[in-house]
Amino acid sequence: MLCFYLKTKSQNLVPNPSFEYHNDCNYFLLSNAYPWCTISSNGGQSTYYNPCFSSSSYQTPFQYLDNCFKSYQVPHSGVSYIDIASYVMGTNQESSVPQIKLTDTLKAGKIYCVTYYVSVWNNAKYTIDKLGALLTPTPFPCFVAGGPTVAIAGNYTPQVVTTPGVAIGDTLNWTEVSGTFTAVGNEAHLAIGDFFTHAQHYIQNTYPSNCNGLAYYYLDDVSVEVVEIAKAKNDTLIMQGDSTIIGNNPSEAALFSWQPTTGLSCTNCPNPKASPTITTTYTVTKTQCKVTTNAVIIVSVSPVGVREMSYWNEVVGVSPNPVNDILNIDISTSLDVTKNLTIKITDVLGKDLVLMEYQKQINISSLETGIYFVSILQGNKTLVTKKIIKQ
Repeated sequence: MLCFYLKTKSQNLVPNPSFEYHNDCNYFLLSNAYPWCTISSNGGQSTYYNPCFSSSSYQTPFQYLDNCFKSYQVPHSGVSYIDIASYVMGTNQESSVPQIKLTDTLKAGKIYCVTYYVSVWNNAKYTIDKLGALLTPTPFPCFVAGGPTVAIAGNYTPQVVTTPGVAIGDTLNWTEVSGTFTAVGNEAHLAIGDFFTHAQHYIQNTYPSNCNGLAYYYLDDVSVEVVEIAKAKNDTLIMQGDSTIIGNNPSEAALFSWQPTTGLSCTNCPNPKASPTITTTYTVTKTQCKVTTNAVIIVSVSPVGVREMSYWNEVVGVSPNPVNDILNIDISTSLDVTKNLTIKITDVLGKDLVLMEYQKQINISSLETGIYFVSILQGNKTLVTKKIIKQ
């Protein structure tokens, strides 16, 4: 129950991320969704909504307290969600701010992605910008009747915040909020909500006919995860008709795209199986929390057997690597084969950039910085392909 529904591995550092786990069906405040709590900030407590409650005021998907407090929203996942109330009317600057301790302290220098989903209450009169996620080394005090309070509004800067000047106002759908930041290395607690004063906000009277004075949001599916770069396995050799796994990515909440699509078991999964009929360079593009990275793998296909392919891989050398201007291509064999060979250079997308008869030296100063592939061909047959880095 504690696993984020998009994960197949424990990548999410937020326990009980979609608020499915709860202690009982008779207590409607956030602390029921253990180990969450509401920061004690004179902003009230976040409400916990679950279909098991007997009171219609706190059931999902429909709530009815009175004509000023009624709403309907299907959970983003599971059956539960909570709320964030921002009191934009009057002098109270504080809001209800949920807080959770992460399962692990963040690592210094690592890039982390924070994601959560919000939807406006149907009877909320106002909407606001700059909902934020704040990560801290120590927790704020949780609400306890008669306990200490802390002033949140205007005193803290969230690492991830929604677009300033754009009020989130969708009551029908869930709006994804996501962003990245580089960890200092001591962050262990996450708080989500409104950290700004009224004067620092763009406040919009989105639903003027509604009768309460709140900017009221549902909250669901919270995650904090490290941003990992795209990974492909090492270049490999297969026989015609064989296949191989080409990705080396964990199954996490990210978008994957493989090119070219020829011979792949799937084109948008982390680790497809490749069955090319000719030597092919595959590129994976991974998008995680709006961060895009790439990786490449060469799958060499031997039409004549592994022994011949292995032979050419041993006798052909390219240097220096990385290279600036002049690339040396050496064939250490006593056989007179160079007159029948062709050199081809392609980019990571498979585009042919150079096609010429074999030469020991090639000037590649005109190529941009990046990764390229040098192939030795004999007729239409690729004998060997080498990866180089152009500086």
